[in-house]
Amino acid sequence: MNSQRKKDLVEYPIQDNVVLEVYWRDDAGGRGPAASLYVHNDEVFRFDCFGGDQGHCHFNLRQTRGQRWYYPEGTAQENIDRSVFELKKNLPFCLTTNQNEAVQKTKVNQDKLEQAANQMRGKLLEFADELGF
Repeated sequence: MNSQRKKDLVEYPIQDNVVLEVYWRDDAGGRGPAASLYVHNDEVFRFDCFGGDQGHCHFNLRQTRGQRWYYPEGTAQENIDRSVFELKKNLPFCLTTNQNEAVQKTKVNQDKLEQAANQMRGKLLEFADELGF
């Protein structure tokens, strides 16, 4: 995603070639707290915690052409909690189904992933609270 669309960007490095970005998004694709996980510079997860019936995630964005996996209707906080769950539980699926062999072979340290997911949750909740979401 264009970095100009990511406001108040915070990065959480997890390990070599794995970084989690948390930011506020406000563009044609939606408005609200968001996060992206990059592995070898490939966006393997994006979480858009827009609340209402607009909360969703994407996995392996390039190869799925940005198709959305919608969350049940709910608050931004419920979207955030769902995003944390998806990151912690479904990252192996994203990695093994990615077309990039380097991404497929990446093993993410679970302890560091857990820590980053918790940091993501806190920052996303902070954004949602600051902006009245």
